[in-house]
Amino acid sequence: MRLILIDSHSGFIFGDTANYRLGRLEEWRDNNSDSNSEIESLSVLAARLVDDSIGERGSEYEFVTYDPGDARTGYFIYRADIDASEEAAPVVADGQKQETIDAVRRDCRFEGFVECRRG
Repeated sequence: MRLILIDSHSGFIFGDTANYRLGRLEEWRDNNSDSNSEIESLSVLAARLVDDSIGERGSEYEFVTYDPGDARTGYFIYRADIDASEEAAPVVADGQKQETIDAVRRDCRFEGFVECRRG
């Protein structure tokens, strides 16, 4: 399972799980399950991984129903491996490139939102 995370405040891509090699992510990618609980769990794990990689630690994470009227801090989660294809979107190298952000929003499936409550 490959997830791409877009920051709720900047609108930039902060993470693409294709750029990380962790045992747990690899296991879930190999499993390629559409189970909601797995998607939610992997989304939270990916948000933690992204925050750790940018030096943000100590947050609480929760997969929540996103209401566009909310001003929540967190990540919009998009799934890039639709129909077992890893090619729905190229691996993100520049998360600020508008063309890439537009491609993710257009070509990937929106899964939900991970709220990050900074401590």
